[in-house]
Amino acid sequence: MPFMRGVLTSVARYLASNPRVQAKATDIIEKEVKPRAEAAWRETKPKLDAAKNDLQGIAKESPPLEHPIRFTARVKDRMIERFKQR
Repeated sequence: MPFMRGVLTSVARYLASNPRVQAKATDIIEKEVKPRAEAAWRETKPKLDAAKNDLQGIAKESPPLEHPIRFTARVKDRMIERFKQR
């Protein structure tokens, strides 16, 4: 296996230094990876914002530093409610 590791390392170094491979990788990232990542972010951001607002509301009701057990219990209850709605 040390032989294979050496061969794979050499191939990886060659590909990383090859300008054609670098150009192709840049092209794929720009045309395929980036648009998918942006679409996933647009879909996920509202859900993250809702979760953030939810946690902020719970934190106002029972501050986590003052009442950590109560805060944790409310977060757990809210999560259970969300899973039941699905």
